[in-house]
Parts: sequence; C-alpha cells; structure tokens
Amino acid sequence: MTTVLLLGIFLALLACSAFFSSAETAYFSVDPIQLRRIGAQHPVTAERLRALLATPTRLLSTILIGNTLVNLALANVGYAIAELWAPAYAEAIAIPAVTLLLIFFGEIGPKNLGLLYTAALVRFYGPPLRFAERLLAPLRFALDLVSRRLAHLFRPAGKTLSEEEFETVLDISREEGILNADELAMIKAIVDLEDMHASDVMTPRVDFIGIDLDDPAADPVAIARRSRRNFLILYRAQFDDIAGFLDVRRFLLDPAHVLAAATLPPVYVPESVPLNRLLVRFQKDKIRIAIVVDEYGGVAGVVTRGDILEEITGDIYNELSKPRPIFQSAGPYA
Repeated sequence: MTTVLLLGIFLALLACSAFFSSAETAYFSVDPIQLRRIGAQHPVTAERLRALLATPTRLLSTILIGNTLVNLALANVGYAIAELWAPAYAEAIAIPAVTLLLIFFGEIGPKNLGLLYTAALVRFYGPPLRFAERLLAPLRFALDLVSRRLAHLFRPAGKTLSEEEFETVLDISREEGILNADELAMIKAIVDLEDMHASDVMTPRVDFIGIDLDDPAADPVAIARRSRRNFLILYRAQFDDIAGFLDVRRFLLDPAHVLAAATLPPVYVPESVPLNRLLVRFQKDKIRIAIVVDEYGGVAGVVTRGDILEEITGDIYNELSKPRPIFQSAGPYA
C-alpha cells in the first residue's frame, strides 16, 4: 500500500514538473498572431492570458520556483521508493532513474509539447498558473528581494550597459525601423565623442587668422571684412599671448566698431579633454570658442562648438574655416 501511494505521489509530481516546463515554453513563445486568434475565439481567456504576460518576471519566477520545488520533492519520493524496493542500492537506483525520468518526461517532452501546442496550452494553463502565483507569492517575494540585493551589489556603479551592448540595441532599433540610418549614425557619433579629444578637431595655430593688438598699423575693420570669418583671434605680438576672440558680426554691425564691445574673453581647455565633456561645458557656460593648450601650456589650436557638432551631424559650417563658395545656375546652359 505504501509503495502504491508513493508511486501515485511520484507520478503526480512528475505531471506537475511537466506542467511547469511546458507552461514556461508555451507562455514565452506565444506570438501576437496567436494572441489575436485566441482573443477572437475566447475573449475572456485572452484577457487573462494578457494579464499573466503583462508581468513576465513574476510569471517566470512562479514557474521556476514551482518547478524547482516539485523536482526536489520528486527526487525525495523517488529515493523513498528505491529504499522500499532495494534498500542497499537506493542511491544507485534513485539518482539515475529520477534524473532520466525528469529529463525525458519533465523537461524535453513537455517543452516540445509547449512549442507544438502553444495556443491550446496557454488557454488551459491560466487558472492553475494564477493559483500557483498566489500560493508561491510569499516565497517569490522573498527570493526577488534577495536577488535584487545581490544584483545591486555586483552591478557596476553608474553603468548598466556596456558600449558594445548599447551599439547592439541601436542596431536592433535600426533593423526594426525604430531609427533611420541618419539617426543611428548621429547617436553612434555622440557615443564616440567620449573617445575623441579637443586635439582631434581643433584648428591648429598655423591656420590662425587674427589681429595683432600691438601692431599700430593693423586695421581691424579691414581685416574683419577681408577674413569672412565669424571669429578672429586677438593677440599681442604672437599667438601664445591671446587676448580674446573678436565676434566679427557684432563688430561690423556696430557703427562705432569698438573692439572691446565685440570681444569674447579667452577660455582655455587642455588638448586631452574628451569631446563629450567639452561639449557639456560649452553648453553649460555658453561658450562658443576656446583656446586649446598642450601639456606644456602652449597654444596648440582653437576649438569651436561647431567643430564638435560637426562630429555628430557631419560637415557643417566651421566658424574659423574659409567660406565655401555657393554656385548658382545662370541658366539652363550654364
């Protein structure tokens, strides 16, 4: 009688293991088309199904906890049956027998059924799964709390995605049509700013055009008009002594042409500063142009906000570069 009872319990537990395994596969492989078909034929069942799938973490935790508890009980009952039949060889019989039965009838078989009969299984598994959710809620809550604490301990501070993972997310978004090619390229360019420095985009000092404040013969108005630039460098005798930047437009629009009224103070940045940090500083302090200094404190070049934005958006007008010619057709034969 005891053997028959234990066999009955063993088969019931094996059926429960098959239930949880097939439920895991069925619920996490159901697709929108199957959901729509179930909704058309069984609207109430479909609503309950959507309610379960609305919290996938809770559903998966319930299935995994239930399956683990059932398999542990199954192993103990299997060992008890083996002890009744062959006490001297209980372990040698129970371990391989229970393992094989679990693999074939508790895992492989049920999971294949879950894939083959997904729509049918999710329709009928709703009530027992909701019951299991309520029954295992206290244990699930405790385990979730512990797992969140452990994840918090081992998670890298201030970083949830690696650069490679982030680029993978972007590529998937492009493939699914969420981002177009231009948007994808722009976002990747923003990410790449972290690996670029001011020295990579600056205008070197050999290309400077400026006004020597110590040269009495210098004509600021003539130089400004001839330069066709947004900014001119104001210096004393040499470019290592920069007094500021002349806002050419403001200077030329001023009828009095007062240099001081159109002069921006010099701002110094190291050539090794990453472009992402430099752009944040430009935006925060409302800076449009800065002097780039090398490791010895000498002037290496000049960087503008446009230089950084050009790395994101592509080739745009540079505030220190020469103006580009604009061609206009003179007629159909031009």
